[in-house]
Amino acid sequence: MTFLIGRDHPAAALRSAVERTVASHGGLALVTGEAGIGKSTLVTDVAARFRGELTVAFATSWESEAVPDHWLWVQVLRSLRAQLGDEAWQSLHPAPPVEALLGKGEGSAPAPFELYDAVTQLLIAASQRGPLLVVLDDLHFADPGSLELLKFASQHTWFERILFVGTYRDSEIDPGHRLRARMLPLVAKATMISLEGLDEDGVAALCRTTVGDAPDAATVAEITRRTGGNPFFVEQTAQLWASGQRVDATTAGMRDALQRRIEHLPEPLVRMLTLASVGGREFHAGVMAQASGLDLHRIESALDAACQTRLVRRETDRYVFVHDLVRETLYNTMSGEEAAHHHGCVVRALVADESLQKLMLTTEIAHHAWLAGDDLDPAIAVEFLERAATESRGCLSAPGAEKYFRRALERCTPEMVRRRVLLRLELAATVKWLQREEESWKHYDQAVYEARDSGDPMLLARTAIELPPNERPDALCRLKADAYEALTGKRPDPGLDHDGLTRQLNYEFLMAARKIGDDEEVAFGLWATHSVDWGPGTAAARQVIVEELDEITRRTGDVDMRLFAASLRWVAMLEQGDPAFRSQVDLFCALAESSDSDRWHSGAQIDHAVVDIVQGRWDSAAEHIDKAYAVAGDDPMNDHMMRHLRWELAFARGEAPEPTRDSAWTAFGQWQFDLLTALSAVRRGDLDEAHRAKSRFDDETEPHDPWVSLRLRFEVELAAAEGDAEAIAALRRRLEPHEGEWLVALWGTSIHGPISHWLGVLAAASGDRDRAAAHFAAAIEQAERLDAPPWAEAARTAAAALGGTAAPAPERRAATAPGAVFRREGATWTLRYEGRGVHLPHTKGLADLHRLLRRPGAEVPAVELLAVPLNDREGGEAVAADARLGGDDLLDAEARARYRDHLERLDEQIDTAAALGDDARAARLDAERQALIEQLKAATGLGGRSRRLGDNAERARKSVTNRIRNTLKKIEAVHPALAAHLHAAVATGSACVYRPETEPPRWEL
Repeated sequence: MTFLIGRDHPAAALRSAVERTVASHGGLALVTGEAGIGKSTLVTDVAARFRGELTVAFATSWESEAVPDHWLWVQVLRSLRAQLGDEAWQSLHPAPPVEALLGKGEGSAPAPFELYDAVTQLLIAASQRGPLLVVLDDLHFADPGSLELLKFASQHTWFERILFVGTYRDSEIDPGHRLRARMLPLVAKATMISLEGLDEDGVAALCRTTVGDAPDAATVAEITRRTGGNPFFVEQTAQLWASGQRVDATTAGMRDALQRRIEHLPEPLVRMLTLASVGGREFHAGVMAQASGLDLHRIESALDAACQTRLVRRETDRYVFVHDLVRETLYNTMSGEEAAHHHGCVVRALVADESLQKLMLTTEIAHHAWLAGDDLDPAIAVEFLERAATESRGCLSAPGAEKYFRRALERCTPEMVRRRVLLRLELAATVKWLQREEESWKHYDQAVYEARDSGDPMLLARTAIELPPNERPDALCRLKADAYEALTGKRPDPGLDHDGLTRQLNYEFLMAARKIGDDEEVAFGLWATHSVDWGPGTAAARQVIVEELDEITRRTGDVDMRLFAASLRWVAMLEQGDPAFRSQVDLFCALAESSDSDRWHSGAQIDHAVVDIVQGRWDSAAEHIDKAYAVAGDDPMNDHMMRHLRWELAFARGEAPEPTRDSAWTAFGQWQFDLLTALSAVRRGDLDEAHRAKSRFDDETEPHDPWVSLRLRFEVELAAAEGDAEAIAALRRRLEPHEGEWLVALWGTSIHGPISHWLGVLAAASGDRDRAAAHFAAAIEQAERLDAPPWAEAARTAAAALGGTAAPAPERRAATAPGAVFRREGATWTLRYEGRGVHLPHTKGLADLHRLLRRPGAEVPAVELLAVPLNDREGGEAVAADARLGGDDLLDAEARARYRDHLERLDEQIDTAAALGDDARAARLDAERQALIEQLKAATGLGGRSRRLGDNAERARKSVTNRIRNTLKKIEAVHPALAAHLHAAVATGSACVYRPETEPPRWEL
């Protein structure tokens, strides 16, 4: 037990709070004081005294720009879970937001209130098992989310047996501190315990405890005067005194004393610690070894020696400075030039050994690259800064993206013309995203100026293509004409409108990119072509584009572009009426949910919501929209999208929602607000208002604008409502070539039924009842093929209104319903049954079931299932060798058991590595497995000795039965209906079979 010196009163106050918590109820206590004053020591000592009477959860803040939100509470929950054990933890019934915070949820970030309430309820449940002490250290470094959660939890648990104890440096929470406004409400409600410096008696006692003896009274007085009684300073000064040095070494302050202490360390250790101070309070030996040029073993030995000096301490996978003052002192010994050099050393180490980059956040690396200044190759600095900007944007942090794009631009040299122009375009788009329109155009104009000045026709064309298409149309047309001439050597046809000119420029750019063989430029050209190719009749061409994009991303490793392609591929498939779009939706969502990007987590929820709207699952759609909003928070563009989706949901339900005119409705087109207003007006029967809205956007749309299909719906409904024969005839001519397709707008987020339905509406309005009936019948069939009951019912109702009898809804049996999927995509399996889809990582049991589903009713020998290559790593010979473990007398029973267990463990580890995409680990494990099999070949005489087929078959029976049984348990946990079907239909044994009692589903395999 630590003996606290000079802390009788603060310790008594804190013990009183703990005793009250054990007996009745807790509260909030805040321990304050300057750095090194002993706050953590006090709290740790008191907690240790009561450890047998209550559960203690510790967490400490981390001083870094890259610290994740709610980091303190992640540590608290991890500590509680580890102390309670899995069974007790589950008995607390942790809500989904808690699991999401711990990284075990579905990937969607919960709304703040849901998270705060879920964590609070879990703490209350834990306190009902016994009193709880939650210690939050260094709140002055905390992230805002952690403080907000502390405020919420302490306010809502005041009468529970939960005591929250926080420590922070009150001297640093000045009026300009970023957390001051959040700390003040906590201070107002907390029991405040302030720590001051030790008096002379306390200093003498601490010296005696630290070095085994105390100086004379005069020296103690000098130490007290010079250190202010700060225990950390006193300990360091006592060590200097004990080593024979004068205590007046501290006259310039404790930093000087620390520096003198550091000077007595070996030079390699000082060099390493100084470099480590650049990295922050926590650092990794591997990074430091690479950065310093020293052998890793020498570095670790030196660090272990440093641990003995109490300058650092060792944790599981890293080292930590025992106090920030140690790190700060080391860092401040360097000149600005030397510090920049060390920051550059860290970045160069990460470039030399890319495997080390996984130890650090991208934003941390970018921070080093920025502070390295001129010491680092500008190209390397720009690369990491741009990565950080892109990652910040992926996390829907537009301000973070702006900061790093600006820094990347500042690091560009005059020679980096192309990189600078592209970065400026990214910065302009980000600033526009933040709704600073005037500033964004300054960056766009500068990018155009630099692109023109570069003399690079590809760069000029790309700049022209990336500019906002609906703003400054005259200037944009001139720029695109100049870019076209620069690419082709001739002026474009003067008769081309803006849309035609854009399409011609995109085509020439794509052809030029293909000619030079630049995958990145080809991908951009495809993307640009896709973005201006919307409306009826364009889906097939767009599908070809996204499939080529997918192929390119597999070569380049561009994850974002691959996800874009996967998302837009299902849109093109649905637009063509292809029911396989559902499998593509599942694939995209699996990829998005497995990514680290909030942007794609939100995108998966959006796509789920869109499909739910099409298929009439209104409540589910609303839930997905709410989840998407929770992930992205108050990001402005995300807010625009959520508002539009809510309008779509309300409109699909039969309402006539009124959009509110403000800047939000210009985010996706100048006339978005007017079009939505016009659609709602037609539904209400207010045709005058519909015409007023129509007049405002009549001449502003391009023929291939992403909104054109929604405009076509509006024009059909308006023409039918007014009986406008001329408009009806024109619209029929426009839509008839595309019957069989669906109206899709706004990049797939606005889906408005089969074109056949709208042709039926037009035919009915013109009195052509026979054609109308045929169109509606086709619409019913198309809607049912895509499992879209609202549109099937709409067509059925419209057909009945013609005066005939509506086509009856077809009867379906669940067993024969379309859409059953059991398909592998890389390391992930997509399973869909009875309208519900799930995703599971690859296992051999899933592969076994897949093989049985391919041959319903056929008995497949277990030996055949065991021997079939499942992952391109093993074949029949290897499995046969494995299976013979029980059939050769050269191996005794104990040896066979050991070999069998080892092989089974290797199989499981290889499956896990493959499921996680860790190819390197899978290869290493496979090499070990193959070596073991080679030993078995020699031991069992595989080269010619007789085999015992009975043993082989028994081994296969057990292995296949066990892995299918285990796989069915995993399926049952996420899809009970599918598991029940497979349990009833699959039999295992020496031969396995899939034999359902009713007609099997039409599996998509």
